[in-house]
Amino acid sequence: MIEVIPVLDIMSGLVVHAIAGRREEYKPLRRSVLSDKPDPYCILTSLKNMGFTSVYIADLDAIMERGDNSIVIQAALTLNFKVLADVGRRGLRLLDTDKIAYVIGTEYTKYPDEIGLLTGRVISLDMYGDEVVFSNIRKKLSELFDILKTIEFKKILVIDLSRVGTETGINRVVISELAKIFPGKLIVGGGVRDENDIVYLKNLGVVGVLVATAIHKGVIYKPVY
Repeated sequence: MIEVIPVLDIMSGLVVHAIAGRREEYKPLRRSVLSDKPDPYCILTSLKNMGFTSVYIADLDAIMERGDNSIVIQAALTLNFKVLADVGRRGLRLLDTDKIAYVIGTEYTKYPDEIGLLTGRVISLDMYGDEVVFSNIRKKLSELFDILKTIEFKKILVIDLSRVGTETGINRVVISELAKIFPGKLIVGGGVRDENDIVYLKNLGVVGVLVATAIHKGVIYKPVY
């Protein structure tokens, strides 16, 4: 079984359409089958009614250290979702609970000085192609295999930022390599087109898939496969 985890990218209190990691171009969501407006509560309610039990919320203002959208995270918890929450470096100071896990992204941690901060956490490998983005450098994924193997993670999100919102398909080469190293811990996002991508990930042993655009278009509509 693989769980579909809907993604809400929040900016200035609204759900935005994320495209290829170019945050300066993100605009409020339009034409979603879930809601006729980019209201996070309306979208969360629709997802709940469809049977989804988990959500991933990226507080983009917190990640960019220019604001806070914790009210959206609280709304998801009130609706009894399990939440993966990316609130930037602030997440390092917050403790996970049964209902919420704070995602620690490589894009706002330094390599190699802060690798140890990822121990015991849900982490996000923020990627462009086969490169992992840190706040101070980009490294080829292949160069990181040895050090990643030494760290005990709760879960590993692999998000190809260059594919987010593009529906160009998942990065199968990268994901197939990581699935061998981290069986049972991998959650994948970026570029998911349709059920074929989800079935491919399921067959690799990936436990979760992050989806936004394909859900808003009505292409993906089931919480598990």
